[in-house]
Amino acid sequence: MARDQEITFYSDEQTLRELDELADDQDTTRSTVVFELVREGLRREREGAVSAETRASERLQDLLDDGLTDMEDTAREIQDLNAKTGVYAVAAFELVKQQHGEAAIREALQTGARRLREDDVDDLASGGDDDQGATAEDDSDQDGSGLDFEALREGNQ
Repeated sequence: MARDQEITFYSDEQTLRELDELADDQDTTRSTVVFELVREGLRREREGAVSAETRASERLQDLLDDGLTDMEDTAREIQDLNAKTGVYAVAAFELVKQQHGEAAIREALQTGARRLREDDVDDLASGGDDDQGATAEDDSDQDGSGLDFEALREGNQ
């Protein structure tokens, strides 16, 4: 690479003396010393920019990892809460079965089914995948809404 472009800059006496001393120590010219110092400074500047970008990328990845961990923790907490809610619902239903007749329970279940979202009603009415082997005899244990009360009778016995 040819050094054929001239740059003019101003310096104080002390810096000029230090440049001359460096040039004498390296057995070269002041211009070469300044050129090498500027190139070294530019190289460090580029490395610093790359390093800062790398640190920013690493920090961003750390934030994403922390967010993912928080989301996983929250999901586990929600699962635990849903499980506890389910246990309470089953316990409450068992108590209701002990205190009320089948007709009252059937009416309460139908009212509850109507209040659920459409998808939940379909799942409840179809009985899920567990009733695939149901026979005509089993169908006599269902009311007009398709709800199966076999478990209710078994729970009251």
